[in-house]
Amino acid sequence: MPPFSLDDLRAEPDPRDPRASALLRPWDGAASLAGRGVLLGLPYDGGIPTRPGARFGPAALREALAGFTTFDHHRERSDGPGLLDLGDLELPGMDGAAAHARIEEAARRVFAAGARPVFVGGDHGCTGSILRGLAAARPALRLGLLSVDAHLDVREYDDDARLSSGTPFRRALETAVLAPARVAMLGLRRFANSRHHWQWAQAQGLWLYEVEDVAHLGAATAAREAVERIMNAADALYLSVDLDAADAAFAPGVSAAGVGGLTSRELLTIVRTAAADPRLVGADLMELSPPHDPDARTARLAARLLLELV
Repeated sequence: MPPFSLDDLRAEPDPRDPRASALLRPWDGAASLAGRGVLLGLPYDGGIPTRPGARFGPAALREALAGFTTFDHHRERSDGPGLLDLGDLELPGMDGAAAHARIEEAARRVFAAGARPVFVGGDHGCTGSILRGLAAARPALRLGLLSVDAHLDVREYDDDARLSSGTPFRRALETAVLAPARVAMLGLRRFANSRHHWQWAQAQGLWLYEVEDVAHLGAATAAREAVERIMNAADALYLSVDLDAADAAFAPGVSAAGVGGLTSRELLTIVRTAAADPRLVGADLMELSPPHDPDARTARLAARLLLELV
């Protein structure tokens, strides 16, 4: 009797039309990560005060990749190494301090291994722990940070148990690898930040770009200018994207959707511009919240942004 199999009854991938999901290559646990692009999911949303659901973001982004091809009209991405998929961390949803400690340690190991990671969240508070992990792995680094976000995310916090999606960059600025003049924020949306935190960010010397600045300069020019400013005294670049930088028309499935944000095309251009910089050492895509994304348009935007980073 032949061995049991259903393989002949399954659909086979069409080699003439490869799907972008194939760009995520499973990691066997043994291959070196040095110099490799890797993907790591952070399914945690314990720091989101309203509209939780971002813990489902990593799975939704992976699923959305199947809706894209691997060809961008200039390059066939499947000819390259793709991204090694390291899977998701196991993160305790009810213990913020423990979750952030795990994220920081995972980031430290990934950066110490010489990988070039893309972290997928998850709430934006995770970015503060990612950057602390980077600082622990490479303490001599002079980092340039480009944040694409509607919010400043520089809220005060008392201790690691009270970290939230609004604290990552206040926390990041406490690390030795960062300095305010090497931090730029693009896509800040009016009526999304308090006067107190806006004045604090200005007093620190952060480079602040409102949505209107991006529209006036053009997304590519604004991104190039921001990168040039922060990299004047930096030797590495990190890109952090909160999907709520996009207008709710393009990204309703986020934790803090709002009107008057960036268009999807502007967001794609900004990420593409930053990704082209050879000094980019890592990036994250945060706040994809599938429960608030009924038609998966936000997941598709996140997947499209990931393709710019591959």
